[in-house]
Amino acid sequence: YNTSVFDKRIIRKKQLIFLIEDEDGEIFGYYLNTEIVDYYYYEDQETDYKSFQFNLQSKNNRLKQPMKFEIKNLKEGGICLNKKSDFGLINLGDIFLFKENNKNESRCYQHEDEFNYHGIKNALCGKEPNKDGKMYFTPKRIVVIQMK
Repeated sequence: YNTSVFDKRIIRKKQLIFLIEDEDGEIFGYYLNTEIVDYYYYEDQETDYKSFQFNLQSKNNRLKQPMKFEIKNLKEGGICLNKKSDFGLINLGDIFLFKENNKNESRCYQHEDEFNYHGIKNALCGKEPNKDGKMYFTPKRIVVIQMK
């Protein structure tokens, strides 16, 4: 609880790429155009919705090329820092990342009404959904890059 410095490294930053590599070799993530100003929910403030999710590398060439999944619903498509949580790290649209001790709880949802997944099942993180629609993955590495 309150041991992560992750939030302090990204606060007051914008144009961030969150890259996630999971233990299965999938590489996916989120691009946030809007500045992170506090610990609450962020929506892309631009009218042209510049933030998006993506998959760069899929296991066994499930996707033939890197894909971009654009926001359709800003109320659900932003991000949320989980500063007060003892296990949560950050929510990136349909991606939920947890701290090291609970990293096996990391998951993605794939809501077609929130992002355009082009009708591709398990496009974002490559997992099959359980009965609740959750697709669990275990992050191997998380990298954040600020674009200039």
